[in-house]
Amino acid sequence: MAYMSRRVNMLLMVLVLVVLLSLVILTTFYQSNYRNISQSYEVASDELSKVSRNFTAKLQELNRTTTELNIRSTDKVKLDSLYSELSGEKEKLDSELSDTKSQLSEALDVLAKTQRSLSEARFTIDKDKETIAMLDSNILSQNDKLRILRADNCKLQKQIDPAYDKC
Repeated sequence: MAYMSRRVNMLLMVLVLVVLLSLVILTTFYQSNYRNISQSYEVASDELSKVSRNFTAKLQELNRTTTELNIRSTDKVKLDSLYSELSGEKEKLDSELSDTKSQLSEALDVLAKTQRSLSEARFTIDKDKETIAMLDSNILSQNDKLRILRADNCKLQKQIDPAYDKC
């Protein structure tokens, strides 16, 4: 039994040594793995932080771009509205301009006709003044002749009747 107990003790000691050796090997293995995993975690964490910062920057840029796009879209809608209003106003003004041009053309035609009529009327007036002046001259001439004839008549009446007094 001592041999067996010695054998069992030896076996137990070998078992304890194997277990201790296994624990040392496993501890070393897990420590190495833990160190590798920690380094990988730190590298992954750094990369993740970089990616996170990059993502945040891209997200902010995307938000700015979205805001600018919304502003541009709003501005485009406003500009389209203003363009439509201005186009309508332009069409209205073009129509008024066309009407005004036609009215001006008609007024110029009327003015030209009126100026021709005025010119004709002035010509007629000048002609009539000349005729009046000629007729006045004829009247004066006829009055002078009449006076002369009356004076001659009076002389003749006095020669016929010396008592004639009506001259």
